[in-house]
Amino acid sequence: MPTACSRSCGFCFLRGQERKIYADFEVNPPMQRQLTSTPFLCADAPLYCQDKVFTVLGVRALEAYEKYALYLDMLRKPFTKLCRLRFLGPDGSTAFALDNSPQNRRNRAFIAEGTLHVNLQNGTRRTADVTIANASGLYDYAVGKLWYGQEVALDEGLLLPNGEEFYIQQGVFVIKDPASSVQPGKTTIALSLVDKWANLDGTLRGNLEGTHQVPVGTNVFAPITTILTADRGNGIPVDSQNPVYTSYYDGKTQTLPSGASVPLTETPYTITIDSENGTEADIILALAETLNAWVGYDAMGRLRIDPSQDDILDTEKALIWEFSTEETTLLGMTYSAQNTEVYNDYIVTGEQLEDYSQPSARAQNLDPASPTNVNLIGRKTFRENKSGYVTDLQCQDYALWKLKRAAILQNSVAIECSQLMHLEENKLVSIARTDKAGAPRELHLVTGFSRPLAWNGSMQITATSVNDLPLGTVE
Repeated sequence: MPTACSRSCGFCFLRGQERKIYADFEVNPPMQRQLTSTPFLCADAPLYCQDKVFTVLGVRALEAYEKYALYLDMLRKPFTKLCRLRFLGPDGSTAFALDNSPQNRRNRAFIAEGTLHVNLQNGTRRTADVTIANASGLYDYAVGKLWYGQEVALDEGLLLPNGEEFYIQQGVFVIKDPASSVQPGKTTIALSLVDKWANLDGTLRGNLEGTHQVPVGTNVFAPITTILTADRGNGIPVDSQNPVYTSYYDGKTQTLPSGASVPLTETPYTITIDSENGTEADIILALAETLNAWVGYDAMGRLRIDPSQDDILDTEKALIWEFSTEETTLLGMTYSAQNTEVYNDYIVTGEQLEDYSQPSARAQNLDPASPTNVNLIGRKTFRENKSGYVTDLQCQDYALWKLKRAAILQNSVAIECSQLMHLEENKLVSIARTDKAGAPRELHLVTGFSRPLAWNGSMQITATSVNDLPLGTVE
């Protein structure tokens, strides 16, 4: 293992502050463990933070941790909302930025209003509508200013007690349908922003040039990487950011109709996408479907493939905020039961095979703790045929996932609250119901939210109760 640097060049040390930082460091074991195992670069070699030697990386990480703690504390107090658009170059770096301050130095242009929308789904997850005050015409939609294919990063945050700005990135977007408005004394441009899935689904880059096939036995992730790194025709790749692929499926296998055992990460059948209406997004969705995986862009602008099988264990996900009916951050809740959307018996059938057999699976809610289990309300069945499914395991995974999704809709909650800029989809929030006997703590999985961008108005969260998620039984 590399050893600590012996040079006192000032790059590796926070001059005169080692003792103070170490005191803070010592009372924060999780941060200590993280930093003592994190490599960093120095003039000498890749090194590790150890033996009370504080690197720039260590100091910055500690500072970030402290700032984040201050941010969380400010959320429960009156705060000044910050919003920023960063207009990116082809390599993803920031060319220039625009915020929600009318005092902005870029020719009196600022973010006048807007709303961010996030939904947990395969495909497009993030959209935003932003109106920019554009008195100088600097942000006109034209070549040399804002133009086709321009990528925009959206950041939200607040002012910390010391006056420092704290931002959290909310996504990387492309401009879909801009609209300019000129009125007496007022010139604006409205930007309809959508995440980078629009570069794949035909919205901005059209359809496939020809019929596309992915042969059986192909690594699922390889064609996705090829699509993202391909040249658009102007020397710029489709996506300059590296995708994030789950390791959940590594080492897992499934049995094909032939009896062969193959890795789950290999396509079990040939995927064919027609060129007439097909897009690169259709290829990616078909590949993700062989794994029954989640696919979409995250807040950092990276395409992610995450397992839906792991998604069954919602109660083990990260808890990112704790509400209480006694606190002012929680403004209200609306609970709804959608009985027409509930199914407790899900049947999935695949392709008919050459030997006339047909893979299939059936998932039922027999969980006695669930209020919609078969033994309590009777069987309510949904049947679905999945084109391209050739193994029982594919059908089982899909049936369990759909059973869960069909069951959780029966108990959803709409939460109105003050703004939480660190909120993420597919993570947990809790609500301490002090208005009920025993003050029960409810756990909810965030499936979507919307938030005003330029001011401190309330945000809306859509969530489902994980306390009611059934444990599926597969036949």
